[in-house]
Amino acid sequence: MIKFFTQFSSDKFFYYSSLAFAFTLPLSRAAVSFFVLLFIVLFIARRDYLKAWQSIKSSRALVAMGAFIAFMFASALWSSQTHEALNQIRLYSYWIIIPILAVSLKKEWLPHIITAFICGMFVSEIIAYGMYFELWTFKGHGSDYPSPFMFHIHYSIFLATTAIILLSRILSDRYTWRIKLPMLLFFLTSTGNLMISTGRTGQLAFLIAIAVAVIIHYRLTIKSFLIFVILSSVLFIGAYNTVDLFQKRFDQAVSDIHQFQEGNLNTSLGLRAAFWIVTYDIIREHPLVGAGIGDYEPAAIEALAKDNHGFNPETIEWCQSHDFHNQYLMILGQGGIIGFALMIWMLIELFKLKIKDPELKEFSVLGLTVFVISALSESLWTLQFPIILFILIVSISVSASHSK
Repeated sequence: MIKFFTQFSSDKFFYYSSLAFAFTLPLSRAAVSFFVLLFIVLFIARRDYLKAWQSIKSSRALVAMGAFIAFMFASALWSSQTHEALNQIRLYSYWIIIPILAVSLKKEWLPHIITAFICGMFVSEIIAYGMYFELWTFKGHGSDYPSPFMFHIHYSIFLATTAIILLSRILSDRYTWRIKLPMLLFFLTSTGNLMISTGRTGQLAFLIAIAVAVIIHYRLTIKSFLIFVILSSVLFIGAYNTVDLFQKRFDQAVSDIHQFQEGNLNTSLGLRAAFWIVTYDIIREHPLVGAGIGDYEPAAIEALAKDNHGFNPETIEWCQSHDFHNQYLMILGQGGIIGFALMIWMLIELFKLKIKDPELKEFSVLGLTVFVISALSESLWTLQFPIILFILIVSISVSASHSK
């Protein structure tokens, strides 16, 4: 058995497995679980533990990540909800393949792995457009919900990541226009899919990422400002006037803002604002180490029992029975100031990674930008598809920073 796995843990097999993993990432939960186990088995079969350990220790980003994960796991010790604590630990356990991929992937593979992910998204988009134009239904949904494989918010994050990678390549001078033309066409279809996805989280993250991409390529100049204004204006005006779903979701967001100003928190925006207030109360009770990785709901219940801030019953019930819809608030509630500080350290180290290849550096910065902005309105590390997207971005980024 060892001989079998050793034979199939060769570089060639790992390379093709990585391509398949990236391609199926937006398409199948089962494939995600399969490849997580496969990479672990391949790593064990290689038995090159000392070299891998030395490589991991040399990466400040991986060290920071290890410190963050270790603390969050340790917070289970002061969680009263053992079942939920174990569930959260299970989700964070997916991260084990980050160091495995980071030390196993070769630099020359990375552009192909990114392209494989984009190809997987292309397949997903074909299905989504077919749903939108009522050519077929998928899992009982059609034009009302054109998100074939995942929740619409998560799909919008995948689409934003895809579109910004393509935009960055189009803005670069590393490709000829003959190569850029199919990229441009796919960029337009990806952006169009983003606008019909009804996921405002990804749409906002994409807007911010456009600004970052323009600054990367043109620095902070009048030219970059004008390019950003033109790009964002064309995308918004075009989407608002041609896509009914986008128009409805945008108008709903404006309505949510007006209702929030009038004191109504029982809206998408209002409920997220309520969690900021609840988290503040939790931090006052558990400032340094939080309530524990499994106790975000009991902590919210306790905080609202002491002071419900005049919330209506629907808002109170929501805050007591859901995650905080904000990854940063979740970490503050679960891990307190220490957990939050470790998370910020990890993110800073990821953004600071020294990557010589400019295209891979752009992928790293823009992918992380989409993720950190999206995390403001969704608890992404509690959800399988967003977790695996984060793993892909980070694994490629750290691998690219290694001199291999």
